[in-house]
Amino acid sequence: MGVYFIEFPKLGIHLNISPVAFSIGSISVYWYGIIIAGAIMIALSLALKETKKFGYTEDDIIDMFLIALPVSIIFARLFFVVFTWESYKNDFLGIFKIWKGGLAIYGAVIGAVLSVFIYTRRKKMNMLDLLDFACVYLPLAQAIGRWGNFTNQELYGKNTDLPWGMTGNIIQTFPAQGVDGTKLVHPTFLYESVLNLIVFAILLRLRKNRKVKGTVFASYLMLYSFVRFLMEFLRTDEFGIGDIRYNQVFALLVFVGALFWFIYLNRRKAVQPQENPESGTAFGNPENIEEERSGESEETEVINDPAPAEAKEVSEPSEAGAIKTEEPHPEPSDQSSNEERSIDE
Repeated sequence: MGVYFIEFPKLGIHLNISPVAFSIGSISVYWYGIIIAGAIMIALSLALKETKKFGYTEDDIIDMFLIALPVSIIFARLFFVVFTWESYKNDFLGIFKIWKGGLAIYGAVIGAVLSVFIYTRRKKMNMLDLLDFACVYLPLAQAIGRWGNFTNQELYGKNTDLPWGMTGNIIQTFPAQGVDGTKLVHPTFLYESVLNLIVFAILLRLRKNRKVKGTVFASYLMLYSFVRFLMEFLRTDEFGIGDIRYNQVFALLVFVGALFWFIYLNRRKAVQPQENPESGTAFGNPENIEEERSGESEETEVINDPAPAEAKEVSEPSEAGAIKTEEPHPEPSDQSSNEERSIDE
């Protein structure tokens, strides 16, 4: 195809970049795969750094990750293939070539939720807690992963005259349906990448101040679905029928479903009795976990402190609130009996 390039002419940016990063013999390694792998590793690394603050261990997250990653990739690919079956019905092996693109995020979310369900059932952990913890890193991975679409010159938008409009040799040679390859197009990968970073920052804040289990994950579903719904107005990839775009329909359905779920979770929490309403949960206030643990340790030390019996007789308060002494016991009088009786009452 000649020299691969991507450029933003009005910004004076020109990049000679091919979808293939390097080749080993007949095996080609694509930038798309490298970027997706990098996005996953960055998200996982950040999650591992936060495990102790939220009461998890690194083994918990790694074990869950080893289940969720392959399942999410399989579901993401199947989701895409099912809705673009015409492109694969005569190319069965093409289904497995995920390095060329074609992973649907909603399929990945379905796979991830299923994986967390299975994992938490086996480990007897709270599913909503783990979803709230892990979902924060999904938009970060998505934000990074979108740059794989950039190197593939895919999933771009309609023609535009905006200063940041882009083009490339693949866009010009094989323009998407309804796109004039001689003109600039919207860099929708860039829009979604920036918006996902914003979603990531919002979810970090929501997780830190969480009051109701499941609401962080519900917020992720709403926020990302809103972003995706907007992006579908600009995208031109053939993932739909006519004017009906699959991802836009899914985004709307997921947003509405997540909104009702969010409301339900909050209302259910409101009618449930709270054991200690003055303090949040350890998950909602991660900085309190160590304090709670240290407090428990100090209390245990006090209880187990082998103090001499004589010292206890001097320092422990009596039922009447007075301090016991070693003075000889006087003969009880009517007056003292009346005082003790009034105190007991």
